[in-house]
Amino acid sequence: MKKSGVWLVILLLLAASSVVWFRNVSPSSLAKFAQNQTVRQTDNSTTTDSKVEEPFNQPVSQNSLPAKPTKFVPILMYHYIRSYDNPADQLGIGLSVAPTTFDAQLAKLKSAGYKTVTLQEFFQGQYPAKAVVITFDDGYDDHYNQALPILKKYSDVATFFIVGGFVGKPGYMTSQQIIALKSAGMEIGGHTMTHINLATAPYLKAYQQISGSMIGRDPVFAYPAGKYASDTLNIVRSLHIEAAVTTNLGVATDVSDLLALPRLRIKNTTDVVGLIIKETALAKNGGNRPSSPSQTPGE
Repeated sequence: MKKSGVWLVILLLLAASSVVWFRNVSPSSLAKFAQNQTVRQTDNSTTTDSKVEEPFNQPVSQNSLPAKPTKFVPILMYHYIRSYDNPADQLGIGLSVAPTTFDAQLAKLKSAGYKTVTLQEFFQGQYPAKAVVITFDDGYDDHYNQALPILKKYSDVATFFIVGGFVGKPGYMTSQQIIALKSAGMEIGGHTMTHINLATAPYLKAYQQISGSMIGRDPVFAYPAGKYASDTLNIVRSLHIEAAVTTNLGVATDVSDLLALPRLRIKNTTDVVGLIIKETALAKNGGNRPSSPSQTPGE
């Protein structure tokens, strides 16, 4: 009985000490104490430490493997829609598709069962099995004069990336023509204010160039000449842009980086359907190319 009484007194004293200790320790101190008591497993024993060692040569879980694409959406890249054959301007020739050729390309897409969608529809996952996105860079006036009537002929939609500072200048669309494109169901995105190299531009200038070109536009963007840096992606992300395209060659998929989507460059001599089939097959087989932006100036 005496021993039981002694133990009872000891337990009461310990309980009282615990109450005093908890009253004098702040919640933040308790939280810090708990964080430092990280449990580390070593063989069958358990020790405590303030750091957790990284697993060494650990088998990769199937859940951590990159997701395999199940949907493939080619994004076509156009610039000029014009008949152009100036031997002294090979760049201009490479960026030009004749109106008759463009008409034939859309006809082939239609007969092959492809359905045009906007980048926003791609972002939302709202597209059929054989979806294709048609894009136009820079905002040339032939986009309104030549491309729009052909697009309407086939009930197609397309995305137009506008250089904000070029609007209304000779050779470029006016504000009224851009509004007409939008009224016709087309998607209008940004393309900076003066077509600068975003890979080398200072952060503030890049931010002003990108954000300025997005005023009044749909939340889609194209990097001029496909050039960008990690800061560029951060700016685009901060502006809540849903999808951005590069000039990297490839087919976009349901697991692609939405802010660095690849495209297929279309020329006057391109077999559009054949190129789509070839590149889609490559993407399905896991073919990867170096993610290097095009160095072609003036795009």
